[in-house]
Amino acid sequence: MSNNIKKTLLFIHYENGWNRSSEICLINLIKNINHQKYNCILWCNQQYLADKIQKQIIASYITPFTVLLGWQSPRFSLSNWHEFYQQGKDIIHRHHVDLIHCNSAVPCQWMNLVARHTHTPLVTHLHAQYSLRDRLSLGLHFSPKLITVSDAVGQNLLLDGYKERNITIVPNGINTKKLNAQKSTLLREQLNIDKSAFVLATSGSLIYRKGIDLIIESLHKLDATSLNLHLVIIGDGEEKTNLESQVEQLKLTNNVHFLGEQCNVVGLLKSDINAYINGARDEAFGLALVEASLAQLPVIAPMVGGIPEVISHYETGLLTQVNDSDSFAKAIMVLMNNPYLANRMGRRGKETVYRHFTLSHYTQQFEHIYEKQLSTTTKSRYSRPFWQTIQPLLSNAFDLFFKNNEIK
Repeated sequence: MSNNIKKTLLFIHYENGWNRSSEICLINLIKNINHQKYNCILWCNQQYLADKIQKQIIASYITPFTVLLGWQSPRFSLSNWHEFYQQGKDIIHRHHVDLIHCNSAVPCQWMNLVARHTHTPLVTHLHAQYSLRDRLSLGLHFSPKLITVSDAVGQNLLLDGYKERNITIVPNGINTKKLNAQKSTLLREQLNIDKSAFVLATSGSLIYRKGIDLIIESLHKLDATSLNLHLVIIGDGEEKTNLESQVEQLKLTNNVHFLGEQCNVVGLLKSDINAYINGARDEAFGLALVEASLAQLPVIAPMVGGIPEVISHYETGLLTQVNDSDSFAKAIMVLMNNPYLANRMGRRGKETVYRHFTLSHYTQQFEHIYEKQLSTTTKSRYSRPFWQTIQPLLSNAFDLFFKNNEIK
């Protein structure tokens, strides 16, 4: 790629309500990319996202995206799909876009064709695992290049028949300098927790998938009151009322503390917390785990999705069984009874963050991918007819589809 001519990147993102790690990673990427080499454009369905990076982009477009064959109405609007297709082509022609970056799977549904028809390189960044129905309806198999946050995210696509050579794993990165600047607080004093207590913390959206209820249940099984065991919950979400009811029913009101949404999570984790715990029933990566390791905390988390690619068992934390409060309880006791082990895990966790999960490393990997895709000729990228490219993938996918009885 020429060092003298800036390339224009079009970032497209769809989100359905929660400010998840995919949005945080996109914001960090656009803010830290080499703006001497790249102009950035954003096309998304939420104004707040454009506002976050308005200084780093040359243009933004806000469109209320709908999904063809999706889970919500309107599910069968071909006119909407065609409108997005046309708008995508218009944006590319107006700004002379050199590369398209879909930051979630949904835009692939129309951008795969846009990229092919405009002869524009396209990469699709997957932050979550998708069901077979979504992998097919969103057209993931048509994307010429997939980037996944963990090996776990790509496994189902490989089973479908997607070519391994077209998948690159780029673990999420965090802004260590900015997060380290967050100041610790007198959290125990504010929550009336005495110095002898063992304090766990968890953070993230309070939704069923995050398994906060399992953590609360594990405290009940351990008799948190008699053990002087406390849990600090950082975040908000649709399950908050249910979780508060669970805490009250289990008589853990004095031991479980809801802090709500906070902007200084790492600062809170550095505030005399003993360990971090994650109860996820499913997790593509686990950005919060990296932040906890940066705060030098040992991590308890289930062995699901991409978590084992972030946390090493008995090195940076303890991996538990999935959806199993008994397993969480046992892990908590291990750390309570072995402070030296807990401290060692915390130190190694922080070292791991600086080796593998920094924002600079994350950004450099993407810039390398962009350069490689920009240097690939159109002929080699789209030399085969569209449906011929997908035929073997669809064949394998439909076999799995019927085998798993996902079509009712």
